[in-house]
Amino acid sequence: MTDSLLSETFDDGLANDHSPLRLLLADDHSLLRQGLRQLLETRPELHVVAEAENGEQAVVQALSHKPDVMLMDINMPIVNGFEASKSILSLWPQARILILTNQDDPNVVKRFMELPIAGFLLKDIALPELVWSLHKAFAGQKVPLADELQARIASSPARLASLIDPLTEREQEVLKLLAKGLSNQELANQLCLSPKTVHNHLYNMYSKLGVSSRGEAIVWALENGF
Repeated sequence: MTDSLLSETFDDGLANDHSPLRLLLADDHSLLRQGLRQLLETRPELHVVAEAENGEQAVVQALSHKPDVMLMDINMPIVNGFEASKSILSLWPQARILILTNQDDPNVVKRFMELPIAGFLLKDIALPELVWSLHKAFAGQKVPLADELQARIASSPARLASLIDPLTEREQEVLKLLAKGLSNQELANQLCLSPKTVHNHLYNMYSKLGVSSRGEAIVWALENGF
């Protein structure tokens, strides 16, 4: 997308009242974050008001600064981008979040698109397209997925089916609820099972998925769009 096309798009109502868009950058790589800030602020209509190096900081900074748009990475320490986005949106439903990541796994993309985020972008995006996406998100509009991501998502159901094939139907139910953050007791209550039975399901599920803990199982579910 060219700068002239960007200008036409903004004139059609995606820009604000000529005050800069206030941005938050959340990424654990400081050099990348600083470089992105410098790049974005070459545009007079953009201003970075806060940065975060992990998901926990992203939540705090988002609620403190209330930026116009957030650029959120996925793989961050303490709290990942998915959990941070969920927390922000639950506390501030009007938040406009754009995921900016190297993760192009279609199941990860689908998982994020279940949230009311503004869009999912890859880090190889060109600056004019990124700027256009920021303005579109600020206008409350969805940023469309890149063509390559749409193609990958269209071909991913068979892969997920093969991955979860070893799990029983009950174990799949447990995994879905586990990925939502439910405790063992909450799992037991929702599925009308005893805590011991839930524990046994988790133990069997960990073995079949090749993971060794609740946290690893949640990450597996997130990465595979379960």
